[in-house]
Amino acid sequence: MSIEQQLTEEFKRDSRKCSPDLDLRIAAEYRQQVMQQKRMPFMRKRKMPKVVLIAVIIMVICGFGYAGNKLLFIESKEKFSVSYHTEQQLHFEKGDVEMIRGSLEEVKAQLNPGETAVVYLKDYDFRIQGAPVVFGIHQPVPIPLVAWKATLQQHNIEEKLPESILGTFKFVEGMETSPYQFSFGTDAYRLLEEMKAESKKTGSKVLWRKTNTSASNPIVPYTSVYRNSDNDTIYLTWQIADNETNVKMLLAATPNTVYEDIDIDGLNAHYMMNDQALFGQSNIQQDVMWLKESGDKLVVYHLQTDSTNLTKDQLIEAVKSLF
Repeated sequence: MSIEQQLTEEFKRDSRKCSPDLDLRIAAEYRQQVMQQKRMPFMRKRKMPKVVLIAVIIMVICGFGYAGNKLLFIESKEKFSVSYHTEQQLHFEKGDVEMIRGSLEEVKAQLNPGETAVVYLKDYDFRIQGAPVVFGIHQPVPIPLVAWKATLQQHNIEEKLPESILGTFKFVEGMETSPYQFSFGTDAYRLLEEMKAESKKTGSKVLWRKTNTSASNPIVPYTSVYRNSDNDTIYLTWQIADNETNVKMLLAATPNTVYEDIDIDGLNAHYMMNDQALFGQSNIQQDVMWLKESGDKLVVYHLQTDSTNLTKDQLIEAVKSLF
């Protein structure tokens, strides 16, 4: 039985047995572990703290048992596994999405390339499984094609870099981040608490502080951006993890996320469509994701778009063009 089947069966059997207090204790222990590591130098191939692996495993088995949540998929290769589930508390009304997107864009406009900010939104201050939801925004550093090729070579990235996709989407820039996912530094929770206290004193509904992205992320993203003449955008992201590090990713999606397990010429891939995206040029996010082993690395591929014009079939054709 595969690890996916084992975890799914465990979820079915044990989800009603788990106490929400367990998640609270593990989340607190994890945050303490992170703070303790703040002064430790980062080594690229060090093992992740045991507490991180335990926390994720427990949440995989227990977290999905909460009302309104649904397991979308689990997939693994060697020491890497990734799972997506819907989270009922991430449901927002249309006006909420517009409010949050607008606030994040206002903060982004004040950041220099390479800077990241933690954003406190008083009207959207809530927790998921005991941990506060931290909003934030990143202003990426755009890298032109020649420099981008040099950057990939410097980091020993051997994936094929197309200069165009589907013929009409031309390479625009590269960036050492993901358009939809990024991790905060260890000071994120502290900054959030400081802004909460300030909000109580001043009544401010939107506050933000600059922070650093996490230096100890075991998965490193590289994104190539492509755009056509109609300003539609496709993002090709490689999330690189080495096979010497145990990595278990637990990712939450909005409850109305459309999911489909798809076969693309023998490739097992996952299609997701979210109409409440907080980043990108629109609130629409389509994503085709798959895993690939590449030498001593594991690569999580994402081909994503925020275009309201591209269809699922067109995105799948774009995936085929990469083979």
